[in-house]
Amino acid sequence: MWICPDCNQLVPNPVKRKCPNGHALFDGRILGPTREQSFGRAFIMATGVCLGIAILIVGSRLVFPEPAVGHILGLTLVVFIVAGIVGLLRGLRWKRQGGPVNRLAPRAFGMALGCILAGGGLLALGFALGLAR
Repeated sequence: MWICPDCNQLVPNPVKRKCPNGHALFDGRILGPTREQSFGRAFIMATGVCLGIAILIVGSRLVFPEPAVGHILGLTLVVFIVAGIVGLLRGLRWKRQGGPVNRLAPRAFGMALGCILAGGGLLALGFALGLAR
């Protein structure tokens, strides 16, 4: 079920991913469309996307010098953690707001914790590999 966070209403049949009032059914703070989704599915999707991005950056070592890739990976991990914190704040806001938008909170919490786990886990792995050298 689609939910418009601006109108706080259910949108059963969106036309071009817009609610009847013309609002886009997408929220950049949860990095996705405003469809109702379970916590678990949102968590797995966010973790998978974050790890996929990290693997692509590490794989770019073949093209770019190693120090540049290390800096980009470090910035990316910080972005993952910041996106997770922003997602948590958005989920808390929706939870307090009530109404149909309340049903989007599990998706926001799942996405946020997936990003934080991926970013924090990769950061810890980087420190562990740095200490092993």
